[in-house]
Amino acid sequence: MIGWHGSVVLAYFVILDQQSGLRVAHGNSPCEDMAIFGVYVGAPALLGTLLTGLILLRRLLARNRIRSSFALGTAAASPILLLAAAVAGPVLS
Repeated sequence: MIGWHGSVVLAYFVILDQQSGLRVAHGNSPCEDMAIFGVYVGAPALLGTLLTGLILLRRLLARNRIRSSFALGTAAASPILLLAAAVAGPVLS
């Protein structure tokens, strides 16, 4: 689960780095807007999905239905994966 969260954060920083060269005549650059969004919206959302994933992980372990640790971590990381898909959908299209 931590690996999935780390890969979402890493992807955010890669996209942030790609936009760092873009400049605008006035106002914030796209990089600055994305950094502000990451601090005020992304970080609380990431914390919320991490807590939700931990609760889901505990419930999945209590039921003892999934034996594979990779499958268990991926199932527990489903909130962050759904959030990343919801954010990336409009951005990529």
